[in-house]
Order: sequence, then structure tokens, then C-alpha cells
Amino acid sequence: MKKVKLDRINRAILENLQSNARISNLELAEKINLSPSACLQRTKALEDAGYIRAYMASIDIDAICINVMAYVMFSLRDHAGHLRVQFERFIAKRRELVDCLKVDGEFDYIALATCSTVTDFNTLCEQLLDENPNILKINSSIILDKTKWFAGYPLENLIWRE
Repeated sequence: MKKVKLDRINRAILENLQSNARISNLELAEKINLSPSACLQRTKALEDAGYIRAYMASIDIDAICINVMAYVMFSLRDHAGHLRVQFERFIAKRRELVDCLKVDGEFDYIALATCSTVTDFNTLCEQLLDENPNILKINSSIILDKTKWFAGYPLENLIWRE
């Protein structure tokens, strides 16, 4: 991947696309005071550099599906590098686990699970334990209500890489 300088204009492109990925190139160019062709060229360069991983829609899962969401905390038996990689590959294959983070503290990983029912969630946890002997234990917390959901990173408050 070719590295792209994160100057003021590229930062503005990223900030605008994060809040509205459906913005047209013309609208984006007008917002950041750039010609449409230059804006498109910069956006493509940001994509090619891997700064933009995907364009997605934020779907209201509760409006379209019956679902149960839970945070799943994993503790591993053995922390050897190859076993962590094996665990991460194992987790990546499970579509019910929509996000997974390696963390410090009491647990090794925290994942967000989405299932249709509590019974399905329980079955998922049992399968995870049965299929990966390196999982020592699983703790979980069912999500009762979403008071705030991910809506993008606070780019304006973060330190940008040069």
C-alpha cells in the first residue's frame, strides 16, 4: 500500500466520509473546497492506502430482526503466540461474533455477539468452548438497551499520524 500524507484536506475527506459515506463526490468536493476531480483522486488514494477499509450502512438491527446481543469475554488457558493466532482465526470464522478485541486486564479478549435468541447465544457459547480447548472460560453480559452505539471515531479529538 502506498502511504498517503494525512494533510488538512485528506483529514477533511476522512471526517466527512465517516459521518456520511453516501455523500456524492461533488458534495464532498464543495464541502472541503476542492475540485471534484482532485477530491475523487484524493479519495481513491486514501482507499488505496487502506485508510478507508469499507463503505457500510448502519442498519437498525432491532427494526429488522429479533436479536440478542451480548459482550463475550474470553480467558485463554495458554497465551503462547501460535495459540493466540489460532484463537483469533477461530473467532474470525464465527459470523455471530461481529467484533473482537484483544484487551488487558481480567480477560484476554472481548467480543460482541449477535444471535436470534438467548438459547442460540447459549448454544454459541457451548460450541465455542467445545471447539476451542484453549478457551479457559467465557463470561458474558447480555445487552439490555443500547444507550449509545458506535457512530464513528472522534477524529477531531485524536492525534493524527504524520
